Amino acid sequence: MEAAPVPSVRALGSAALLLAGLVGIALLGATFAGDGSDVDGILPVGGAAVLVLAAVFVLVGLGRLPLPRIGRSGLAVVLALALLCAWIGATIVWSIAPDLSWDAFNRSLAFLAFLGLGIVLAGAAGPFAARLGATLLALVTGVVLTWALVAKAIPALDPQGDRIGRLREPVEYWNALALIADVALALGLWLGVSRALWPRNSPQRPPGDPRDPFGQRTGDPLTEGSRDRADFVPIAGALLLYVATLALLLTLSRMGLVAGVAVVVLWLALSRERVEAGLLLACSAVPGALVAGWAFTRPALVEDGAERADRVADGAVFGVLALVGAALVVGLAVFVAQRPLAPGTRKRVGRALVAGAVVLALAAVAGLAVAVGDASTSRAACSEVANEPGRYGNISFSNRRCWWVEAKDVFVEHAPEGAGAGTFEIARKKFRTDARTVSQPHSVPLQQLADGGVAGFGLFVAFVLMGGAACACALRRLGGAERAAAVALVAAPFAYLLHALVDYNWDFLAVTAPTTFALGVLVASGRAPGEVRSRPFLAIAAVVLAVATLLSFASPRLSERSVRASDRALDDDDFDRARDSARRAQLLNPYSVEPLFALARMYERAGRLEEAGERYTEAVELQPENPATWYALGIFEFHSREDMCAAYRALNRSWLLDSAGDQWLPGGELDISREAVQQGACEQQ
Repeated sequence: MEAAPVPSVRALGSAALLLAGLVGIALLGATFAGDGSDVDGILPVGGAAVLVLAAVFVLVGLGRLPLPRIGRSGLAVVLALALLCAWIGATIVWSIAPDLSWDAFNRSLAFLAFLGLGIVLAGAAGPFAARLGATLLALVTGVVLTWALVAKAIPALDPQGDRIGRLREPVEYWNALALIADVALALGLWLGVSRALWPRNSPQRPPGDPRDPFGQRTGDPLTEGSRDRADFVPIAGALLLYVATLALLLTLSRMGLVAGVAVVVLWLALSRERVEAGLLLACSAVPGALVAGWAFTRPALVEDGAERADRVADGAVFGVLALVGAALVVGLAVFVAQRPLAPGTRKRVGRALVAGAVVLALAAVAGLAVAVGDASTSRAACSEVANEPGRYGNISFSNRRCWWVEAKDVFVEHAPEGAGAGTFEIARKKFRTDARTVSQPHSVPLQQLADGGVAGFGLFVAFVLMGGAACACALRRLGGAERAAAVALVAAPFAYLLHALVDYNWDFLAVTAPTTFALGVLVASGRAPGEVRSRPFLAIAAVVLAVATLLSFASPRLSERSVRASDRALDDDDFDRARDSARRAQLLNPYSVEPLFALARMYERAGRLEEAGERYTEAVELQPENPATWYALGIFEFHSREDMCAAYRALNRSWLLDSAGDQWLPGGELDISREAVQQGACEQQ
């Protein structure tokens, strides 16, 4: 079932290949320029996806391309994500920090655009849609994971390598990189058991037999005469498995490891080439595990705060060992491919693989039992597990449990509508017990509940259910080589959902964009495209929506740029330019308090304290549940106006919203103003 012949260039056509190239660039941009969980990547990455998608629909509207079809299951997926995006945007109205909710809305629009890219690519690729989509994802994941390992070998490529030991580049978060590695495992298995690698291992079936695992039929332009040209594909699959295993282990991601095992089990459950896949996995994963095992013995490679000299020295050795491991994988793959398995040998190999899997499972159960025992012995509340290889033997989720409780508290306080999309970092400050900054509760369902309330949570669940139904429909609808590729694509949303239960991958373009892209490919694969005809309204609508979306993406970033320009002008004592830049920033993003702070600083420096106080008060009125706005007002009243009564009122309000913040120093402004109030400062007014 799992053959993956290389799509024929002539069969695909220039339009599909051009679109595939553009989509591939957009996917690489999501991983390399997505800016981690921050928002600066939305404009370049999401903007590129929107432009490509709009261009395709303009061509469809002009009658140059057929309209892709997605069926009822696909329509349900699109509507579910679109409604979730709309609700996220609606939370701006009541959000405690509407500027953050605007950023969350823009991020969700980018995800919707990548879903659309998957749909239009599948429509352009026709009968090769799933194979082309899976090939793109395999290339992207391979490039990303290879870069991550190269950055481990060459510390200069990772600016945070001296401070952080866990593998994280280029997506800036180890668990997100682990999710990419999990998806790569399924893609590597799909590529690795192609007919070019196992030419005589599969049972012979008549050409055109629907059970043919390779989907080959006489005269198929995708596979006919391409066997020699496709010899590199299984080897590439073996290398992708090797790179994915090595990278996954070096992320030190426990959920990544669990999800990786689940992805492999899912792929094997849906596959008929289990023996070949198991043998390929052993040939690829064992060398990867050995190299990772050596790396675990080098603190400079896996522990935080390593010395630069040690990182460079051990990184060089790691690079050599990784290359040796890759060469070993290639040799094993070629060796096995040239020695077909006789029926009896195939059974013995299968039994040996099952026995090995059982031994590994028993070892995992034993390790889990030890870990449970360790976790039951003293474990500080909300403590984090150390970022070192020993974390694989620890199952504690104490810090996440605290964040999950905080998410529940945020929802209860703001039920039923939620605090506003993207506001958990601010909303949780009222309930946190220490000064650590956490942007999300590390659970996407709880994130949606705290941010978007009952409706946000319900829409996310609906999106998950509709996505699962669409994946099942695709597997039933497709056959042969297309179904084999679809099995690999299904691994993306499957692994994503597992990670989403205990992490915040919704904030990362690097993993959510490829996942929605895979969903888009799945919902449109195997469907005949619509007729080619003029649809002028569609072309106009695509242009209008694209322009509106790009403006939404650009405005917050342009506002931030204007705030920085205001600060630079203030440093030069150019008050007029500082004021104009701050007002322009406010016009571009009326939901943000930063332009108001910039104006207040300008008036303060100019000695116009009354107007400065008005701007700080506006900021408080705009975001009254944000402790930062009250703190800024209190500091202004304390230092600039020397009004201890007003300073205490503002600072005390900020303290009530964030009593665990590290800004509250003994003998600081709050203590001094409180003492002044106790001595009658408010009575003197």
